[in-house]
Amino acid sequence: MISSHRYTAPACTLMLLTSGPLAAEHVQFETGSYRNKSVLYYDHQMLSLSKVDSGTTTSVCEQRISAETLSHTLTFFKTLDIQSWQPRYFSEGLMDGSTFTLDIQIANISVQSAGHSHLAPAGYDKITRYFNQVLIVNSCPAIQ
Repeated sequence: MISSHRYTAPACTLMLLTSGPLAAEHVQFETGSYRNKSVLYYDHQMLSLSKVDSGTTTSVCEQRISAETLSHTLTFFKTLDIQSWQPRYFSEGLMDGSTFTLDIQIANISVQSAGHSHLAPAGYDKITRYFNQVLIVNSCPAIQ
């Protein structure tokens, strides 16, 4: 007789994997259209910039970065009050145009927001300038 017992991890184990210092801190920013966009991603160690052109993704730049980059980014986002951003800023009926997606997980800041760029909240232009500075300081081209 074959017995089929499955081990189920306790809920507290899952909580440890998704919270606290073990959580994956990162910043991801996408801007452009659905099929043609720039994608910036960085964490404690690496920064990458990719371009999506007609659905094909090409790596533009990949660099090791300073561990302080996320700390600096956290300070910048706190001054910008990024946590007040809503999850969606889309224009009803508009099927194209410039869009953005922002996914931030740093310390106590967790924001996921997306929408059309022209409807983004105050500070959107500061974020794009800030990300371009991060890219240039790390020897990568700026986002167009």
